[in-house]
Amino acid sequence: MTEEKKDFDKAMSESKNELEALRTELNDLMVKFGLRTLRTYQTGKNYPLKPTEVKSLVAYEMENVIADLSQPDNIESIIKETMLEWQKRQEK
Repeated sequence: MTEEKKDFDKAMSESKNELEALRTELNDLMVKFGLRTLRTYQTGKNYPLKPTEVKSLVAYEMENVIADLSQPDNIESIIKETMLEWQKRQEK
């Protein structure tokens, strides 16, 4: 196996591990969005939320967060920030 191939295989393995870590971070962040929604909604109720309410509220929040992030202006902002960060890293 050539050195180039070994480097490529190593980079791909590291990339896979990084992707898994980022998915976990994203999942944890989405849980925080869900919890924020439930806390907010619960403040207006004097009884515990029912499981069907929890499921519905969290699903609605997830849809809204994803829709918001998918808006063209938000995507453009993410692209610009990514490009700036990439440029900074290339200059190091």
